[in-house]
Amino acid sequence: MAKSRRRDRELPAKHKKAWLLLCLMLIWGAGIALRLGVDIYFPLKYQDLIVRYSREFSLKEKGIDEYHIAAIIRTESRFNEKAESKKGAIGLMQILPDTGAWAAEKIGIGVYTTESLWDPKVNIRIGCWYLAYLADMFNGDLTKVLAAYNAGPTNVKKWLEDDGKLVNIGHAETLGYVMRVEKYYDIYKALYSDF
Repeated sequence: MAKSRRRDRELPAKHKKAWLLLCLMLIWGAGIALRLGVDIYFPLKYQDLIVRYSREFSLKEKGIDEYHIAAIIRTESRFNEKAESKKGAIGLMQILPDTGAWAAEKIGIGVYTTESLWDPKVNIRIGCWYLAYLADMFNGDLTKVLAAYNAGPTNVKKWLEDDGKLVNIGHAETLGYVMRVEKYYDIYKALYSDF
């Protein structure tokens, strides 16, 4: 009797093929949905510019790699080159116009206007140079570099004078910023291991 029950439960061959096809379609669809989710929430555009300028300014030697740049761009603008903050920071890496003009002069960008910051090539180049500048200023301490990128080096120096450490970052927004960049760094490194 057990054998006859097992036969009754077995699917006919044509149904097995249909179930197999359905399962394969579901797996394929889940893969597409996962990839779309990654592309929406953790995009990675301008890889060539990120790699080029992080190398130009020797960021890896300063403890900042391409994944950090991607995490910063994700945090700053979500890879929206048209992003502009309430404070007037522009583009992918959210560069303030005064900082952009100063950095452009330092790195020898000949023709520069505030509108240049809308260009991903200029924006990422200035952002990478500025990160290298901050890394030199804060001896490669990534937490201090990220805090200074968000709140400005003057504020970070003041916080350091207050307690000698940056354990209690003086501004909740900056602490959240540093934590987001570090979290996104781990995500980008996991998702784009071939970067």
